[in-house]
Amino acid sequence: MRGAMRRPRDRTWGFGVDSRSTQPDADTLLSLRGLTVARNGRVLMQPVDLDVQRGEMIAVTGPSGCGKSTLLLTIAGLIDRVDGLVSLDGEDPSDSELDWPTFRRRVVLVQQTPALLDATVRANLERAFAYRTANGSTYSHDDAQRLFDRMRLASAYFSENARTLSVGEQQRLCLIRALLVGPAVLLLDEPTSALDAESADAVEAVLKEEAGWRGLSAIVATHDRAQADRLCDRVIELEASSAGNASGGPGA
Repeated sequence: MRGAMRRPRDRTWGFGVDSRSTQPDADTLLSLRGLTVARNGRVLMQPVDLDVQRGEMIAVTGPSGCGKSTLLLTIAGLIDRVDGLVSLDGEDPSDSELDWPTFRRRVVLVQQTPALLDATVRANLERAFAYRTANGSTYSHDDAQRLFDRMRLASAYFSENARTLSVGEQQRLCLIRALLVGPAVLLLDEPTSALDAESADAVEAVLKEEAGWRGLSAIVATHDRAQADRLCDRVIELEASSAGNASGGPGA
């Protein structure tokens, strides 16, 4: 709720495997257990156990190719897992009444490369409320305007074609669209990679505020260790590995 205190920071440096108990506790919002990815017989991600608490932001860092994006895509159900569980409030969308479209409404992936319709900025924002999973929620232009102001985007952009914006502006637009939906968890893949320092600071400030006042959680894939330290409560470091992934970290 508004004014809630964020928990003290700690750091978990490892290969993406949480050091916590194998059973999530009552405060856990999103839980991964034994999450494993393979393709053509090659292991891309060794078993990952991770609990994300309400209002907690976790950074996943490591070199290019270590599996940061693979982890986020697998959580979102866009890459098939060969083993393991992903649960939101104790429900796995692969084996419960919680279906994947509803899961993705509450656990929203914002990819590094913006995915936008060939339409106006406003139409791109409104489209997120056109699906059955919106459950009657509607687009609020006032809320969108407030996020535009906080992320240093001009109001004139609402009537512009979204694909004519710069990559950095498109990244912020995709994040705003995700926030308007009101997710429980954001999966952010290099969310400020195309932004200048001032715009990146603005995005980080919004994410911290959302975590603080409404308990938004996030897993943030970033190569920027300084950003991970500024923004997140915990840091998990992935290592690049050989084709056999013997090191225990994701391989791609």
